[in-house]
Amino acid sequence: MIAPQRRSDRWFTAGLAAVLFALNAYITLPLFRVDYTREMGSIEAVYIGLARYILRHFPHFGWFPLWYGGIPYRDTYPPLLHFVVAGAMAAGRISPGLAYHFVTAAAYALGPVTLFWLALRLGAGRVPAFLGGLVYSVVSPSCWLSREIRFDAGGFWAARRLETLVRYGEGPHLFSMLLLPVALVALHKAMEEPPKKGTDAFSPGDPGAAIPGSSKMCLSPFGVARFVLAGVAMAAVALSNWLGAAALAVAAGAYLLAGFQKVRRAAWLRAGAIGLYAYALAAPWIPPSTIAVIRANAPRVGGNFESTLAQRAMFLAVALGMVLLAWLLARRGVSPGARFSLLFVCGMAAIALAAYWLKLDLVPQAKRYHLEMDMAFALAAAFAFARVRGTGVLTCAAVVAVLAAPIAIHQHRIAREWEKPIDIRTTVEYQTARWLDGHMPGARVFAPGTIGFWLNAFGDSPQLAGGFDNGIVNPFLQHVIYQIYAGDKQDVAIGWLKAYGCDAVIGGGPRSREVYHPYAHPAKFQGMTELWREGDDAIYAVPRRSPSLAHAMPASDLAEGTPVGYDVKAEAAYLAALDDPSLPAADFRWSGPSAARITGNFRPEDVLSVQVTWTSGWTARDSVSGARRRVWGDRLGQLVVEPRCDGRCTVDLEYNGGAEARAMRILCWLALAGGALAMAIALAPLLRR
Repeated sequence: MIAPQRRSDRWFTAGLAAVLFALNAYITLPLFRVDYTREMGSIEAVYIGLARYILRHFPHFGWFPLWYGGIPYRDTYPPLLHFVVAGAMAAGRISPGLAYHFVTAAAYALGPVTLFWLALRLGAGRVPAFLGGLVYSVVSPSCWLSREIRFDAGGFWAARRLETLVRYGEGPHLFSMLLLPVALVALHKAMEEPPKKGTDAFSPGDPGAAIPGSSKMCLSPFGVARFVLAGVAMAAVALSNWLGAAALAVAAGAYLLAGFQKVRRAAWLRAGAIGLYAYALAAPWIPPSTIAVIRANAPRVGGNFESTLAQRAMFLAVALGMVLLAWLLARRGVSPGARFSLLFVCGMAAIALAAYWLKLDLVPQAKRYHLEMDMAFALAAAFAFARVRGTGVLTCAAVVAVLAAPIAIHQHRIAREWEKPIDIRTTVEYQTARWLDGHMPGARVFAPGTIGFWLNAFGDSPQLAGGFDNGIVNPFLQHVIYQIYAGDKQDVAIGWLKAYGCDAVIGGGPRSREVYHPYAHPAKFQGMTELWREGDDAIYAVPRRSPSLAHAMPASDLAEGTPVGYDVKAEAAYLAALDDPSLPAADFRWSGPSAARITGNFRPEDVLSVQVTWTSGWTARDSVSGARRRVWGDRLGQLVVEPRCDGRCTVDLEYNGGAEARAMRILCWLALAGGALAMAIALAPLLRR
């Protein structure tokens, strides 16, 4: 039976957590009930579209045909938030926009709660941990440390975390930050020895906090369960956002350097084992090929990251500085929890402030880590308050509460402006998406800027661009998209649009309602056939002989040599073949997101140029005999199939991910089964009692 004092402590803890949630929910209250806001420039449109796609196509997530000429679904974005939003859509029967905003508003409000929980579990005490959560709720140290952030956010007391959510669409990033403290708590519990008989397994004063790992811990029911749960929690962070995964790696390193465990080598090995288990759980969504794609694209997205000598030297200096700081703090007798918070601050501040102050990126997109830096400062504040003795901590609580109230009211007023609803039907993004869905279903289109962001939130039109440039599989496509935006020659733009299977392009003049106006020379589309127009926005037809994505031609007509983005002369023979009426027509139809059928009267010398991105995992078979047909990629990064037909035949295309996808699925299932079996074996003695 739980002692009365213990029960009251738990109610007090729950009450403090509820206050933090209520405060943050108040700040962003309108977001819980709005479908779409005026912030049409937000990248949140992409995530809304992904959640919509999940609900429409569950559980088929092999190939994603809507972006970049098609990419593996795993390369669209880490999927966890989108699955949660899709679940909210299904459960509440609500619109994609409302589901996304409700889930992300809840994640925003819960963020300080999980930070409070982390500080509490690491030994800060209830009131200091609450004060840390309160600081995290209303104060953004990045606004004080960076003039650029302060001007963008709107002052020293701006709600930077909320601004990045509503105006810039950092929903997945904030969702990973919600889970980051949970993963650290799970890691901390997994590194402890199980509590002695008769003690509370989840007591903040658990004596196992400073006891090294042991075989007893690994094989005990508590040890196995905590190991598995830590792996699940860490995998959840990685499956939410790439930046969150990187921040978790920094935080885990800071945790191990903080010295919660006396036997450092055993602790590092155990943490490494948990990390490997977490990767095994997440492997189907983050296979090595996806990591390679992200590594190739991330340096150019949001800036031009380069691994220079200065960058490597700074990175090494930060790592050595964290090791030295950990040693100095241990020598001074600072508690492990406080050591961790300071080391976490050191790691995240070095990444963010080096980018803002020194213009030196230690990692790609380094400026975005200022959100994790703010979190680390709030955690450090909790341990700073923990050093206040006696009634002083209550005085601090009263002062912080008095200061927090007007800041929260100020931020709530700002949020009401950011989160004002909009009639989405009046926007060019909605109108073009619905027109294309009704008049050109399934036709690939080039959609610029925010029209491209929102295209698949309202419709199912495939597009040559997309919403997550980190996931582009065909590297040459980046140059094509840039040329269509920046070039001034109509024939070059039309040539690339035809080469990549586009039936339409959306253009916009100086008074376009699209937010970003990315075309450097929008007049280049003048003279093309207009399919739809309203004001300065128009949809133009791309002249093509056939709307099919498959084209029969001799192999000699395929693109040869290295393409040049600003010139299509090297692809002249290929473009001529696309328009040659003497060549056999090929009918291309999707039979599912990952499968298509091509039918036509083909000659023995013909190959099929399929305007779908080539990557390993595609197979082709004769639909009658089932015999496999050769598939490879051309110079444009698109599929080529050798049908080996003389007369009418049908070829079935299917994307299954290949050997890597099968291996990653097996690894995940083995990890799940192994974790369940280990927990069952460990818990069996308890169940027999």
